[in-house]
Amino acid sequence: MKRHIFLPLLTYPDATSEFMVANAVALARHMQATLTVCAVEITIPHVSNTLSSLIIDAAQMAREAGALSRKRASVLTQKAVDEAKAASVDLRTREIKVEEPFVVEALAEAARAYDLVLLELAALSRPIVEAVLFGSGRPLILYPPAPFGGRMDHIAIAWDGSRAAARAAHDASAFLERASKVFLLSVMDEKPVTYESGDYLIENMLKSGVKAEASRLRARGEPVGEVLQSKACEMRADLLVMGGFGHSRLREFVLGGATRAVLTNITLPVLLSH
Repeated sequence: MKRHIFLPLLTYPDATSEFMVANAVALARHMQATLTVCAVEITIPHVSNTLSSLIIDAAQMAREAGALSRKRASVLTQKAVDEAKAASVDLRTREIKVEEPFVVEALAEAARAYDLVLLELAALSRPIVEAVLFGSGRPLILYPPAPFGGRMDHIAIAWDGSRAAARAAHDASAFLERASKVFLLSVMDEKPVTYESGDYLIENMLKSGVKAEASRLRARGEPVGEVLQSKACEMRADLLVMGGFGHSRLREFVLGGATRAVLTNITLPVLLSH
């Protein structure tokens, strides 16, 4: 069945980079998937004249922010159209118009109709990343703000035997089927990890024709997320697959250590699933 990829095009206060548009098109071509780009146009609530007089031309600032968002939406959408045409990728375009405070909820809901969500990690996008990861029910791939080729030949899976890790490995099946090599990475001194489930997973992949091997690591006091990324890069992995761990408390997510590290800094594309 053909896969459907979803790329939100953020426009305010910062915009999705053109690198990210190119990365999405390249991945869709590699997967022979449909790519939907969704321009997110923000609207600014009306500011009363009384309140405006107390703020430096708040109404004008609101109009300028809205105009900037619309302009960026148009430019990014056209960039996607041009890139997709050149790569012969099946592209669909849509838009969401939403007040700025409700962007995170709107994107989490919109993402539920697709197989995979792509996002670019930036400081201001973290609330959106968390909302999509924990609220959409769909896996997402986080990209650093840099260009990457679309091919995903070498895949690293962060494995600790947990439900989240199993969910992520399953959600990455479309990549595992195409991979020439899969590495199962287990950090042994961070928390108790049993070998059996990982060994059986590798056995199943080998029986399915996927070349897979296990690698057991020690963090030695270093952040687990950084250790996993470092090893994945050492193995020249194109994608790191991880379970996203977190739970809600007072509407704020309390994140697991590895998840928190990835949402702070990444060096390669990371597939997260919750």
